[in-house]
Amino acid sequence: MEPNPCGAINLSVKSSLLLILEFALLLTGIAIYAFGIFPFPILPLFLIAWASLRLRHLRWRDVGLRRPDRWLATIGLALLIGIGYQALDIFFIAPLLQRLTGEAVDLSLFNDLRGNVLLLTVYLAVSWTEAAFIEELFFRGYLLNRITDLAGRQRVGVTIALLGNALIFGIAHAYQGVTGVVDTALAGFVLGLLYLLGRRNLWLPILAHGIIDTVGFLLIYSGLYG
Repeated sequence: MEPNPCGAINLSVKSSLLLILEFALLLTGIAIYAFGIFPFPILPLFLIAWASLRLRHLRWRDVGLRRPDRWLATIGLALLIGIGYQALDIFFIAPLLQRLTGEAVDLSLFNDLRGNVLLLTVYLAVSWTEAAFIEELFFRGYLLNRITDLAGRQRVGVTIALLGNALIFGIAHAYQGVTGVVDTALAGFVLGLLYLLGRRNLWLPILAHGIIDTVGFLLIYSGLYG
C-alpha cells in the first residue's frame, strides 16, 4: 500500500486546529476568571479541561487525583505548609511586594466578611470546593501537565511549565491588583512545586491551598488582616 502523505498532513492540520481551539477557549476562560465576569468562573475552565482529558483518553486520576500513600502524613505536611506559607506571606512577602509596587494586595472583595459568621461559612465552603479542589484540578492537574506536554518533559520543559502555570494562576487573580497577581503567582509556584515533588499527586497542593485560604479568611473575619 502506498503511503498517504496527504492524510498525514490533514491529521496534523486537524490536531493543530484542535490545539489552537483548546488554548483559545482556555485563554477566554482565564480572562473571564480574572475579571470575575460570572460567578464560579473556574467551572467553564474545569469543563474544558475535562473534555480535553477525555479526548486524550485520560482521567483525573491519571493527572494526580489518587489517594496519597499516607493520608496522615499528607494532612500534617499540608497543615505545616499552609499555615507557614500564610504567615510568611502576611509578614514578609506581601509587605515586600507592597513596597516594590507601591500598592497593597486588593482584598476589598472580602470587606463584608469581617465579623459575618454566615459569610465566613460560605467563603470557607467555596474555598475548599471551588478554590482548593477544582482550582488545583485545573491549574496543577490539567494546565501544568498540558504546558509540559508542549514544552517537553525534560528539566527545562518542566521548569517552563511550572513558571508559566504560576504566571497564569497569578493573572487569573487580577481582581486583587498588580500586587495580588504577583503574590498569587508566587503561591501558584509553591503549589506547583508541591505537586511535582509529591510525584504529581494532587492531594498535597489541594489541602495546602485550602488551609492557606482558610487561615486567610479567618484572619479577615477577625479583622486581623485585609
